[in-house]
Formats: sequence, structure tokens, C-alpha cells
Amino acid sequence: MAKEFVPSMVKANHGMIVTVASYAAYITVPNMTDYGASKAAALSFHEGLTAELKTRYNAPKVRTVVINQGYTKTPLFVGYNNDSPFLVPALEVETVAEAIVKQVLSSQIIIPGFGVTLAFLRGFPHWYQIRLRAKGESIMTNWKGRQVLDVEKWKSGGEKEAEGSESA
Repeated sequence: MAKEFVPSMVKANHGMIVTVASYAAYITVPNMTDYGASKAAALSFHEGLTAELKTRYNAPKVRTVVINQGYTKTPLFVGYNNDSPFLVPALEVETVAEAIVKQVLSSQIIIPGFGVTLAFLRGFPHWYQIRLRAKGESIMTNWKGRQVLDVEKWKSGGEKEAEGSESA
């Protein structure tokens, strides 16, 4: 999307890019490695693009917003076990959408507010970050939000064997 629309925004020095990341951009727990990596990449994309728009492309009126929401009640998070509902409540989709619409002119949205403390985690020593992330395993134990590749069902050529089929 950015490749398609950012050039014309830069040319007009007008527009807005909204990037949806997550708390997972700051803290990735077991069973969410791929999801967390994609959200950390989204946050880095936002940070780099924001800097490039102002410096390299001289387009300071092309605004950027990043959304870093907590766990949101979508099909992706079926099985999520929330052991801190006071600090990190599971959010309704409408709550997140409303926050985006109301605050789209700010540079970063982290909801619920407790999530701002997660940014500090990345500054801690690596051994401490690992310990904190490992404690997060219990919240994702029953999570069913992504497909896990069953390596035993795949042939060496990368083709999936049909269920119940016999090898010739």
C-alpha cells in the first residue's frame, strides 16, 4: 500500500499513513513469535518512514500514526488467557476503532494506557527481557489464532500429503 500511495502523498506534501502494530511490537511471548515479529516490523516501518518523510523526502505534512493496541477480541485471539484484566483488558473491536478515529492526529496510540510501560522493556538487559517474555507463556497456552505447520504432514518437496491418501 505504501509503495502505491506514498509517492503521490510526498509529491503533494499531504496525507496520512496509519500503521497498525500491537503491544506485541514491544513484548513477544511464546506461541506468538511470528505475530510479534510482524508487529515489531510494522513499528520499525512506521518509525523509519516517519523519519524519511521529514528528512529524505521533505514532506513534513505527510503525517504518520502508529496504533499499538493490546489484545483485541477478534477471531485471531480465540483461546487468549488474560491473567491481568485490570491492567491489560481484552479490547472490543469497536473500542480500538473508536480510539483510532478519535486520535488519528497523534503520532502513536497505545491502548490500554498501561502499554506505554512496555516500551521500556526493550531497554532492559536481554536476559531480563527473556525472563519476562517467558512468563507470558501462560497467556497464550490455548491460543488458536494462527495455523501451526505440522511438519510431519509435509513431503520433502514441500507438497502437503492429502489426508487419508496412500503413497504410490
